[in-house]
Amino acid sequence: MVWASSRFGFHNYFAAGATSAGARLDYWRAAVQTTAKNPLAGSGPGTFQRPYEQIKSPDAEMARLAHNDYLEQFSDSGIPGGIFYGAWIVFALVTVGKQVWKTGNQIIFAIFIGLLGWFVQGVGEFSLYIPALAWTAFTLLGCSLALTGNRFDKDPAAG
Repeated sequence: MVWASSRFGFHNYFAAGATSAGARLDYWRAAVQTTAKNPLAGSGPGTFQRPYEQIKSPDAEMARLAHNDYLEQFSDSGIPGGIFYGAWIVFALVTVGKQVWKTGNQIIFAIFIGLLGWFVQGVGEFSLYIPALAWTAFTLLGCSLALTGNRFDKDPAAG
C-alpha cells in the first residue's frame, strides 16, 4: 500500500492534511460572514476576494472565489440574489426532471443527469465563474427546458 500511494503521489497530499478542503471551509466561512455583513446587496459581482482579503487568517492563502457557486452568489449578490439564483436552478431542474420522468426521453435524461451533476458540483467548485462551463451548462439547461415540451410560459387558453 505504501508503494501505491507514493508511486501515484497521493501520500504527500494526505500527509499534509488535505489542505484544499480546509481552505474551502475558510472560503465558505468568509462568504457567510460577507453575506451577513451585506445581506441585501452583497459585496458586488465578482468581489469575493476583497472582503476575503480583509477577514482571512494571516497564514491562509488568498482566493478570488468562494469555491462554492451558491455561497458566492449570496456573498456577491446578497440574500435576495442568492435565494433567487438557488430557486431558479431548483425550479429549472425540477421542471426538466418531471418532464424526463413523464416522457422517458433518454437524450434529455442524459442531459439532465449531466446538468444535475454540474449544479451539485457547484457546492464545492466555481464553475459558474468559468464562462465556457457556465454558458454550456445554461445553454443545455435552456435547450432541455425547450425540448421537454415545457409549457409554463404559455397561455393555457391558447391551447
